[in-house]
Amino acid sequence: MNKALSERAYHHGNLREALLEQAVSALELMPAEQLSLRAIARSLGVSQTAPYRHFNGKEALFAAIATRGYRTLLASLEAARRTAGPDAIAQLHAVARAYVDFAAQQKQLFKLMFGPLVQPSETYPELREVSRETLLLVQSIMRDGVEQGVIQDGDLINLSNSAWGGIHGLATLTIDAPELFRRHIDLMRQIDLSLEIFIRGVRPIGV
Repeated sequence: MNKALSERAYHHGNLREALLEQAVSALELMPAEQLSLRAIARSLGVSQTAPYRHFNGKEALFAAIATRGYRTLLASLEAARRTAGPDAIAQLHAVARAYVDFAAQQKQLFKLMFGPLVQPSETYPELREVSRETLLLVQSIMRDGVEQGVIQDGDLINLSNSAWGGIHGLATLTIDAPELFRRHIDLMRQIDLSLEIFIRGVRPIGV
């Protein structure tokens, strides 16, 4: 992209989107800590100060990338839930698989989304809201499970956190210890088994 074209894109309000696209692409090759606003600007052919009209620093860029990542993740989880049909247990399995798959396919983005570089998320309202929507989706599935009589009625927030925490651990392991799943562990079977154990523990008595 030549500089004149890039600057015109900026004046038409597209530079912020172009910066985000370039940063997300760069995350496929390097961890977030190595991203540079100036380097991203150079790759787009704009002045090195232009990005600071859209992001006041790397933290703001990280928050915008993480927000986009959560939106992509949420869309993936919602699609998996719809595909699974109305059964809450089937939905949990489908959403868990989609969650771990996202982590495996977007390693550096996933680490940024859940890592210390964008914490506390309250500093960034859009990021806070979309991350909350992701957890609310799990809570909604758990609520459906209660209504279907397959999950005990109780503290939905803590139950949802427990379900999410186990799967998040597996997702993190796929990033930090991928050799485990290449040589020793059947990842999909481990996801299903982890959920089966969790569900067994939260089923109503007698079910």
